[in-house]
Amino acid sequence: MNLYTLPRRVSGRAALVLLQFFMLIGPAAAYEIGESPRDRIGTDSTGEEIRLSQGHGRIQIVTFWATWCAPCRKELPVLASFLRQAGEHQLRVLAVNLEEDRRVYREAVKIMSDFGLTFVHDKRGAIASNFDVESIPHMLILDADGVVVGKHVGYSEKKVHDIVAELNDLLRENRAPDTSAE
Repeated sequence: MNLYTLPRRVSGRAALVLLQFFMLIGPAAAYEIGESPRDRIGTDSTGEEIRLSQGHGRIQIVTFWATWCAPCRKELPVLASFLRQAGEHQLRVLAVNLEEDRRVYREAVKIMSDFGLTFVHDKRGAIASNFDVESIPHMLILDADGVVVGKHVGYSEKKVHDIVAELNDLLRENRAPDTSAE
């Protein structure tokens, strides 16, 4: 299994301030199956605010990635292909880039501009902290009501096929019955 740990650049006095801050706001939310994550994700590459409620009625994937993460680089094109096949009316993929330089992020998004994914930059790791992300790849799958129905952390590319099967099952369950034959 490939498990990538996020770099943490906090030491000394800054760590003490962060510790006091987190004691005030409580622990990060480690969203588990059956829970609904907080609505606000962040802003996309054009500056538009991204909320989970914007995807209501669709299956949503929130995946955390970085350019240095080999499994992530393999996962994103697979998710893009899956999105094209399922259609944006059924599926939404939010790809949250973790703690990379804005220039690196923009270049990566430019290369993947035709993927159809919604890219979000998490320069300081605040979004990842809200989702209690400690390693990548890290993916949450939400049903059409915004409830976590799948969680995958630190998986290898072999696991991607299982994830695709899981998504296919969810999409089949989420399809409205065809009433045109009546």
